[in-house]
Formats: sequence, structure tokens, C-alpha cells
Amino acid sequence: RVYAGPDTVVTHMAAALGVPTVALYGPTNAVKWSPWPKGYRGEGNPFPRRGGGRVNNVILLQGPGDCVPCGKEGCDQTIGSASDCLQRLPAARVIEALEKLFAGDDRPPVEG
Repeated sequence: RVYAGPDTVVTHMAAALGVPTVALYGPTNAVKWSPWPKGYRGEGNPFPRRGGGRVNNVILLQGPGDCVPCGKEGCDQTIGSASDCLQRLPAARVIEALEKLFAGDDRPPVEG
């Protein structure tokens, strides 16, 4: 059982319940809004402001771009507009992260 999804309440619930989770972030500031990995006891948020990483049961992937994280609803700053950073997140990175979680691989995902 593995979950993959964007910055939504379902992603946060999956992470908190210990489900292996791939969180897909684009314009969202991960320091403020990342899911909390089950069992994480560190001080402050476990993820950097941009880029992502792996902590316990959560792999956070963030799309590329100098503007990331912009915190906007989309590149056009309107609800429903596309976020280029999410659209440019390679499917291969998501698949690799999912495969790591399925296999129980604790190594961080390869950036690229």
C-alpha cells in the first residue's frame, strides 16, 4: 500500500497514519505545508523550503524552477491555472519514488 498525491488533506492524513507517501509539491512552501512523517521527532519541519527529500515514510518531490516555491494558486495567479513547476515534475521521478517505497528502499530518491 502506497499513496501519491499533491498537497491535500489526504496526503497529510496518509503521511500521519504511516502510509508510505509520495507528496508532489510545486508552488507550495514545504517548510510551512509539508506532510508530517510518522514518527518524526525532530525540531521544526523536516523538509527544506524547496527540492524535497525523504523522511521516514514520506518522500517529498518538488517541481523545478527558480520561482519555486512561489505560493501562488498557479502561474497565472488564478484558481485553476496551471503550475509549470508541477507540470515539469518528471513522471520518472514519481515512479522511482513509488518503486522505492514499494520495495522498502530507504535510500533517498535520485534528484534530476
